[in-house]
Amino acid sequence: MTQADPPPERKAKPKARLSLWPSIVLAIILAFGLVGLFGLIVFLFARGAQQMGLSTPAYVAILVAVSGIFAWALKRLTDIAAGMSRLWFPEDSDEEN
Repeated sequence: MTQADPPPERKAKPKARLSLWPSIVLAIILAFGLVGLFGLIVFLFARGAQQMGLSTPAYVAILVAVSGIFAWALKRLTDIAAGMSRLWFPEDSDEEN
């Protein structure tokens, strides 16, 4: 009996690495958007405090509160980005594929 040739092996192509440029552009756009949103919210709250006749400490309290919220949001975004970095740099991750 003759043996049939084994089927040719299918070699898996390595996955193409994601480009960093779209993420860099997106980060820049998001940074400008966040700064603009931060300024708008501070302006609106300060304007409302002014119309209500609140004092200067109220302005400072508003600025501190809005800054704290934005700092927390930025921290969350950077945590998410750090978790996603394995998509762009798989060799740096500790996980085995």
